[in-house]
Amino acid sequence: MLTRIRFFHRVTNTFCAPACGLCCALILSGCGEQPKREVDAPVAKAPAVETAGSSKSREKKTEAYEATVAGYRYVVPPDWDEIPPTRQFVLGEFTIPGDGGPARLTLSSAGGGMEANLDRWRGQFSRGPGDPEPQTSEVTFDGQKGTLVELAGLFSDGFSREQNKDWRMLGVAIPIGDTNYFIKLTGPASTVTPRREEFLKFVESAKQAK
Repeated sequence: MLTRIRFFHRVTNTFCAPACGLCCALILSGCGEQPKREVDAPVAKAPAVETAGSSKSREKKTEAYEATVAGYRYVVPPDWDEIPPTRQFVLGEFTIPGDGGPARLTLSSAGGGMEANLDRWRGQFSRGPGDPEPQTSEVTFDGQKGTLVELAGLFSDGFSREQNKDWRMLGVAIPIGDTNYFIKLTGPASTVTPRREEFLKFVESAKQAK
């Protein structure tokens, strides 16, 4: 029996020891190898898109420029900024800077009696004790006669229902065929008043675009 045990022990050492050594070597070699990482492909950056209101896309003008609105060409002062119309039925729009805040100039057309439209403008203003009386005079627009209305006081916007104290409006109405053409500058009096002559030159610069 003792002889058999010694023989089995000799056989075990002969075959198992190399196998165990081989297994350990494989395990250790596997532990030493670092797993391969997947490398993400570089993502291309989209080019910056400049909007119409961005500082890069809107250059500050230093000289008067021409703008065409609803078939008429105008000479525009350099600091008047043409913008997309903010309300329905408005054909063209500009913002004008000033001490009291920006003023808004709109160009539009509408049917109906011209006097009815002028009365609607007058109804948007409530005069205070120190506000000047409404004034009406004549202007020339592309060889045609138009009516200039000057209003001042507390302005009530018929769309937003806002009330603005110490505001002013310079409004021109020109009858053209079966419709009326309107050019209206509205805003704080301290902005609109110094722009009166500029506004009139803008109106009188109108020429029908060819």
